[in-house]
Amino acid sequence: MRGEVELSRVFEDDEVLAFLDHKPVFPGHVLLIPKRHVATLDELTPEEVPGLFEKLKVISRAVPLAAGGQGCFVANNNVVSQSVPHLHWHAVPRTRGDGLKGFFWPRHAYADRQAQEAMRARLEDVILQELILDFWFGPGPGPSSEFYVKRWFAQDAEFDRSLRERFGKAMQTALDGGLTSWETTPRGRLALILLLDQFTRNLGRHTAAAFAGDERAQRLAREMVDQKIDQALTFDQRIFAYLPFEHGESAEWQRLSLKMYEQLRDQAGEKYRNYLTFAEKHAVIIEKFGRYPHRNEALGRESTAAEKAFLEGPDSTFW
Repeated sequence: MRGEVELSRVFEDDEVLAFLDHKPVFPGHVLLIPKRHVATLDELTPEEVPGLFEKLKVISRAVPLAAGGQGCFVANNNVVSQSVPHLHWHAVPRTRGDGLKGFFWPRHAYADRQAQEAMRARLEDVILQELILDFWFGPGPGPSSEFYVKRWFAQDAEFDRSLRERFGKAMQTALDGGLTSWETTPRGRLALILLLDQFTRNLGRHTAAAFAGDERAQRLAREMVDQKIDQALTFDQRIFAYLPFEHGESAEWQRLSLKMYEQLRDQAGEKYRNYLTFAEKHAVIIEKFGRYPHRNEALGRESTAAEKAFLEGPDSTFW
């Protein structure tokens, strides 16, 4: 049984294990199980609930995204039908007219092991993407709450520690050129841009590592804009889809940055004017120096006399 789970696993951390049901209602049917054995929902401690339900929430969103469903049916176990009661949740992709009768019948097996593996890999990707997006923007499709907005550009060692523990491995995989399958959807591409352009800056602060993902992030963001798939994102998400342009050390990148933040301001309203203001300040620095002087030390570049004078003044610490 353990071997079967290993082949079907879509997510695992210290709290939970999630894997494909070996007799799925529909392909993409996932089981989520807490690692601490409890028989029923009411046996969970108050401290366990937030972490478990964060994963359940993300998986219930990822399942229809990965399986091409229109929604998700979530059910938790009952003691009556179990020989060994153990708390778990079913997340089943649903579509209108899918023929489901009752709760779990009929079942639809995978065509073969290859089809099962393709679904497992897709779910694994989407679950991690959605965890990244929730971590950065918070839940829901609307504007991010002040709690999340304050974290975006602050220096907070505890926040960086949490980011490294949860997503440091994924960030390194992205820096190594991996996660190419994420490029195929707007949300996956945005999660990849966050790994390459934002998480690098948090975890590589004041070192060359902060900029290691910039080139790939800029390519991904440029393709997103050229294909207009950035329009599928929320306004807050588009802030970070365009930041790779603002971070670029060329007049061309700065022109694109100003264009996109102007467009965002026009579409989203004056609430987003602040992001255009910062883009304008960045563009002035590139126009004057052709690069960001505050990166010179980290990148081993010699600063000119003019750059040294600039670095001693205000508004000189943009990264």
